Parts: sequence; structure tokens; C-alpha cells
Amino acid sequence: MAYKTITYTVEQGIAKLTFNRPQRLNAVNPVMMKEITEVLQLASNDDSLRVLILTGTGRGFCAGGDFKGDADSLVSREKATQPRNAAEWGRGVRNYIRPITLVLRNMEIPTIAMVNGVAVGQGFSMAQACDIRIGSDNAKFMVGWTNRGIAPAFGDTWLLPRIIGMGRALDLIYTARMLEAPEAFQIGLLNRLVKPEQLEEETMEYARRLAKGPPLALRADKQLVYDGMNMDLSAALNSIANVQGALIASEDWGESSIAFQEKRQPQFKGK
Repeated sequence: MAYKTITYTVEQGIAKLTFNRPQRLNAVNPVMMKEITEVLQLASNDDSLRVLILTGTGRGFCAGGDFKGDADSLVSREKATQPRNAAEWGRGVRNYIRPITLVLRNMEIPTIAMVNGVAVGQGFSMAQACDIRIGSDNAKFMVGWTNRGIAPAFGDTWLLPRIIGMGRALDLIYTARMLEAPEAFQIGLLNRLVKPEQLEEETMEYARRLAKGPPLALRADKQLVYDGMNMDLSAALNSIANVQGALIASEDWGESSIAFQEKRQPQFKGK
């Protein structure tokens, strides 16, 4: 399917969603929002996928919402000056943000943000909603929302403290300062920091490693880690036991056992 503001490719179980409005640093307009939502839903329902990568074209990952005020942006100048009803806008925001943040976070397969440049506002939020973030020296992050007089809408207040800790998260949210790549790596926001010319190669190598791995186990890993954040240890151990039982009953576990005995690499099929 042809898209106007993104590209979407799938190769060897690796899906790549690329934001493609480089003339505006991949800022999100209504068409782009619709296309991102559709593709994420498509990916979440595709059982053949092993990994999903988010990235951007050109110098930016995603500069957040497009608020330039013209016909191609999210909010026109006229709409920004109209009286606003809080309850009505609250419902609108809820319907607007949930299909992206929740689908990304709840996707069963590993997700990777390949951050090639600036990630601001919604762009930063989408990177946070991914499991892994690999960035180049050109990567920069900013909450952004605070400078607009509003709170982060796409889940930063829930996601960011879980990634980098409460104090660091509040610092970035309060100040809306630009976070450069080296500091992002130092505080754990970026899992890996690479040279710009190596970003694509390093990210694809990482994605291929995951794609060749045991899909049932990787999905279970993700489920157990995220679910465990809201459980006590006893409940987490019970959940682990149930999931582990299902994995041991799978064909993949039998194949891995035989492969180990035969001193070869297992061929996982996700069954």
C-alpha cells in the first residue's frame, strides 16, 4: 500500500515504519497520524513479524506535532484562538493518543526506535514506547510539551520514569531541555549509541539477531518483564511458571534441546 507521509516495509520478519516528512523533520500532521495508526495496527496483527523498527527520513526522527498553523498542520491559527471546552478536548486527546501509545507498548514482538536525529514531543514519546532505543550521535530528545503550556500527552509521565528513573524524568519534563545523545546513553535512555554512518547497519544487525531468535520466548520475555512491573514477586513467580510451562510444551523447546545435543543452531518456528 502506498502512503503519503510514511513508508512501511517488511523483510525477513523485520518490519520498518519510517516517518517520511523530512521537509518538516517528520513532524506529525493529521494524515501522518492516521497512517501511523493504521500501520501499527497492521503490524500488531501480523503473526509473521518478529521485530518492528521505527525511524525517520532525513535529519529527524520525529519533531513532534506539526503546529506551523497552515492547512497541512495539526492545529490551524483559527482553531488555536477559538474557545475550548476542557471535557471535549480531553475526550479528543484520549481518542487521539491511545491507538499509538498502547499499540506500540502492547505489541507482542520486540520494538526498536532507530533514532537518527531530533525526537521531540510525540516523536520522543513514540521512542519511549519502544522496547529498545538505538541512536546515533545526531540523536536529540526533548519533551517539548511543557514549552507549549501542556503536559506530555503520549505517555511520557508513565513511560519515562520507568526507563530513566523518577528524578531524571521529572527534570526532563519540568525543564523541556534538549537531551543530547551522549547524556541519553549515559542515563540509560539509549541502549546503544553509534556513529551516524553505522546506525542503519548496527540496528539491522540487532534486529536480525532478534528475528532469528526464539519468537515464543522473546514474546514471553516481553510479557513477563512488563507485567512484572505491576506485580509483587510472588505473583510474578506464578506468572513465570505458567508461561514457562507453555514454552516447555512448545515445538521450539524440543527443537532447541535436540539442536543442543546435536551441536547445531536451532531452527525456531514459533510453534
